[in-house]
Amino acid sequence: MKRTAIQLSVLTLSILLFSGCTGYKGLNTESEMEKIPLVGVETQKGDWPDEKWWERLNDPQLNALVEDALAGNPSLSEAQARIRQAQAAAGIADSENSVQVNGEAASTYQRFPRHETYPAAHAGRKDTVNRLQITAGYDFDLWGKNKAEYEAALGGVRVAEVDKEAAKLTLVSALVLDYVRLDNAYRNEDLKKEMLGKYAQIIDLQRKRYGAGLDSEGNIKMTESAMHSVSADIKKLQEEQTLLKISLGAMTGIGTERGLKLNRPALGEYAFAYLPEDLPAELVGRRPDIAAQKWRIETMQQRIKSAKTEFYPNVNLNAFAGFRSIGLENLLRTGSGTFGVGPAVTLPIFNGGALRSNFAMKNAEYDEAVERYNTLILDAVQEVADLAVSGKENMKQLEDRQNAVGSLTNAKRLSDLNYKSGIASALPALNTEIDILNAKSAVIALKSRQTELAVSMTRALGGGFETAVKKGEEKNDE
Repeated sequence: MKRTAIQLSVLTLSILLFSGCTGYKGLNTESEMEKIPLVGVETQKGDWPDEKWWERLNDPQLNALVEDALAGNPSLSEAQARIRQAQAAAGIADSENSVQVNGEAASTYQRFPRHETYPAAHAGRKDTVNRLQITAGYDFDLWGKNKAEYEAALGGVRVAEVDKEAAKLTLVSALVLDYVRLDNAYRNEDLKKEMLGKYAQIIDLQRKRYGAGLDSEGNIKMTESAMHSVSADIKKLQEEQTLLKISLGAMTGIGTERGLKLNRPALGEYAFAYLPEDLPAELVGRRPDIAAQKWRIETMQQRIKSAKTEFYPNVNLNAFAGFRSIGLENLLRTGSGTFGVGPAVTLPIFNGGALRSNFAMKNAEYDEAVERYNTLILDAVQEVADLAVSGKENMKQLEDRQNAVGSLTNAKRLSDLNYKSGIASALPALNTEIDILNAKSAVIALKSRQTELAVSMTRALGGGFETAVKKGEEKNDE
């Protein structure tokens, strides 16, 4: 009889396992992670950005603003709160791998019916039913459900941590870009004010020539119109400075009032961030948004494992020990002691397709995460390639504009010689100075754009972020 019972148990377990395997048959993931494509842009090679890459601009005020932003920005505090939530969720998941022990004490005053299984001495009387015991339970986790849930929760922690790095990079990049634009607005204002002075000299000279019958009133009006346009440009640049200071005050958390009191930027040169040699393989570990998505995929894999275990029977061991009595005075007597121990097996029989639907949903979530990862990879590579091309072409334009300034400077020298020799008036030289200032304005704009592109490339390359994954593992994964 005992042997027959063992054989029956083995047969029953085999049927249950087979039923579990067939329960999710035909449900699989469909997406695959793409290999990282080459950037395909020829450019000078460089290094990866440093962790505090903005310090390369050598502006103490900018450094202080970044530190303020990292210390007090609400978006980063929100990200830190998400990390704590994820850590707490991991703690809850980890607790499922331990023995669960609970204490219980209860006392219920009641009337005992005459026609039930109570001692005759208590039938029809009123007294208390008391219980004082400890219960314990342990989930054997035969199929790895608890382990998978814990690994998924740890993945959630890593995602939250990397998401915070992504938020930091976005914040600092936006802050530095605004600071660069503020610097550009100040530099352009200087040129426009100098240009305004040149126009004033030209108008003064034109009026004298008009009084001598050597110039027309129309030319004076044209110059005045150009002068008014420059004056409007100056006001526009001053408005831009104010708005940028307000924006910087908001991003750093120092407030509008302190933002408006910011000093003029004193930025140094920031060379364009050329592409590192190992860009294709390392991009995954260097960009926080991509790294976070990889952890999301890992989390989805663990969720799939957990969902698969739902098709199998679950075995728990439950035990209790304590005292039970009718009447409080009897609770702690020897005869009131009780204990019990035994397994509990739960298994799915019919659930209307809920388990298959849940498993299918986890597979679909995994596919969604993979496709999101693939999109991020393609977008990141395109962004880097676009910035590399723009940086290279911007430098060519900058060289041409600088050559134009040189040519105009030579032209002005000749105009000065003609004026000193009495061959021509001062007007050609003054007009050439206006042209030089316009050319210098274009140079300033291109230099500012070059710095903006450098900042954008730094952000595109991860801004100094690097995951804890060892170098070389990304290559194997991909």
